[in-house]
Amino acid sequence: MNLKGWTLLFVVVAVVAVGIACGLSQALAADLPPPPKVDTAPPAPPAPPAGAPEAKAAEPAPAPAEGESTPGTITPPQETLLDQLNKGGFIGWVIMALSPVALAFAIEHAVTLRRSKLCPPELVAELEEYFDQGQYEEALELCNVEHNLFTEVIGAGLSRIDQGFERMEEAMALAGERGAIHLQQKISWLALIANISPMLGLLGTVQGMVQAFGKIAYMSVVQPRVLAGDINLALVTTLQGLLVAIPVMCIYQFFANRVATVIIETSQTVTDLMARFKQGK
Repeated sequence: MNLKGWTLLFVVVAVVAVGIACGLSQALAADLPPPPKVDTAPPAPPAPPAGAPEAKAAEPAPAPAEGESTPGTITPPQETLLDQLNKGGFIGWVIMALSPVALAFAIEHAVTLRRSKLCPPELVAELEEYFDQGQYEEALELCNVEHNLFTEVIGAGLSRIDQGFERMEEAMALAGERGAIHLQQKISWLALIANISPMLGLLGTVQGMVQAFGKIAYMSVVQPRVLAGDINLALVTTLQGLLVAIPVMCIYQFFANRVATVIIETSQTVTDLMARFKQGK
């Protein structure tokens, strides 16, 4: 299996794992018992017996220490990371599923978008040796066997060797432009993920606010606890979108700079190698 096949397999496994985790968390949440109700009313003190002296006024209770709950309040349960992510709902899990996809693209680009892959120095030396010996057919055959940015440009020029240097130069320029566009399209998927992640977060925000205001419309007395779930959805999806978009945008910019550098270096190498044909025209 080649690198693209492994990348596709990794993406499929990651998406399936996210779906299983989402379903498992929902099932566990459904099995949890509801929180016990706390009686906010303090118990009434027993009536003193007849003829008993009056009891002294009760001293005010000391203020609770930091971290302790006051009577009549419910301490919020400790939530795991999975519980926090599950609050984003379906849109939140879609956003988080884009994270392993972006990681797979980043790993693939880190392996393939290198100068040693797009313009191998040993291949440059081998072609230069062929040119010194005048073995242009062997050089063209080598370019047809090795597929990378450098060989595509050189091969396009050698295929027009009988038509003069101007035709060779035009063919190499066209091949170089096609190769540059292909590399830009290759890394554009990272830019797409970085752009749609905050948009999906905004979609979750709008959904949560629409649900919250829809409930307010049917309430005579607004209860914040009823609206907290929808507002939490609005905030969690926005946070998830930003957490995915910010690092992916940085990764995209890194590879965009690398691609630009490799294209410039490859263009300079091709110019130096093919200059002999310009001098002999």
